[in-house]
Amino acid sequence: MILAEMTSPEIDALPRDIVVLIPVASCEQHSLHLPVFTDSMIGGEVARRVHERCPDDVLVLPVQWLGYSQHHIRYAGTVTARSETHLLLMMDIVSCMVGHGFKKILIMNSHGGNGANISVLLQRLMECFGDQSVEFYSRWAWASGGKLDAIRELGGAGSGHAGETETSMIMAMRPDLVRTDRLDADGERDGMRVPGLASYYRFDQRTQHGGVGDPRPATAEKGKRMLDASADEIAAQITEIRSLRPFG
Repeated sequence: MILAEMTSPEIDALPRDIVVLIPVASCEQHSLHLPVFTDSMIGGEVARRVHERCPDDVLVLPVQWLGYSQHHIRYAGTVTARSETHLLLMMDIVSCMVGHGFKKILIMNSHGGNGANISVLLQRLMECFGDQSVEFYSRWAWASGGKLDAIRELGGAGSGHAGETETSMIMAMRPDLVRTDRLDADGERDGMRVPGLASYYRFDQRTQHGGVGDPRPATAEKGKRMLDASADEIAAQITEIRSLRPFG
């Protein structure tokens, strides 16, 4: 079921154990060759393919395209929320669906910068709805690394921000939006890390031109296989989530 294409009475008639899939993404720079809406395009396409595989088990919401991208803000075209705004926006969306009586919620993330807020979101949802029989889950929009490494020429090393994986996926979806004359490897500058310590840097500080990984081996054929592998994995999990007995 696609929420945006349904009437309110049709949504109200849905079984409340259907899995609500909420794609969260971003609008931010993707190096020299990919559009700023890359993460949202990928999240939306994976969600569409998931729906094709299990239409009676999932209710797909529109992509939440405003993400946390402060670390990309020095690059033109990046549109970002502050951390608390982003967290509250996700909280409000989930709260609406819980308020409508839906019991199983899956956050599907296609932007790495959203990860910290999603972790806090799950904590806050437990605090707010812990006494109700509502289940909350989150996962990455891509298939697990091993499945994608079998497709990628460079394995995990070629992935990252605007690398082989994202470039291949956009080539499969919208090849006209990939500036193939500008493909160039990029990555973290030397001396940016101290072993054993965590830190947080802007991408203009970390990289040469905003990418991580090597997009040059990307192909549309790989992208289609990556999108299909991701949709297959998530659809199987949605079927499993729906089959679980309610807890609480």
